[in-house]
Amino acid sequence: MLLHRWFVRFGVVLACLFGTAGGGRLAAQAGEGKLKFEVYQDAAKEYRWRLKAANGLILATAGQGYKAKADCKKGVDRIKADVASDKLKFEEYQDNAKEYRWRLKASNGQTIAASSEGYKAKADCEHAIDLIKKGAATAEVEDKT
Repeated sequence: MLLHRWFVRFGVVLACLFGTAGGGRLAAQAGEGKLKFEVYQDAAKEYRWRLKAANGLILATAGQGYKAKADCKKGVDRIKADVASDKLKFEEYQDNAKEYRWRLKASNGQTIAASSEGYKAKADCEHAIDLIKKGAATAEVEDKT
């Protein structure tokens, strides 16, 4: 279990370092185009998803890895169905670097998605949340496995 948590944290760190570009400018650059979920398998052989903006920058990553691809896809379907409702809640916070981030929580308190990067301005963080609320429900899902 400890090794599993290490790989999960390592994957999140890699996604933050290498899976995104823009250094906090993501929301301003993402534009208003169509969003896309990508389902992929990480280095620990777990299935994950990421939500990309029209310009290819990563807006969100999964809150966990999944053993089965079907469970990962169910997670995507749940977000698509409930992201604009009261069933899921976005929480904004400042990280240790004083950058703004968000996480998406289910009604049971479990984090099911998180921002892929920190934002220097709170308005950029809020803009990213708005993009997701408006576009996730109609986003296509691409299987990269």
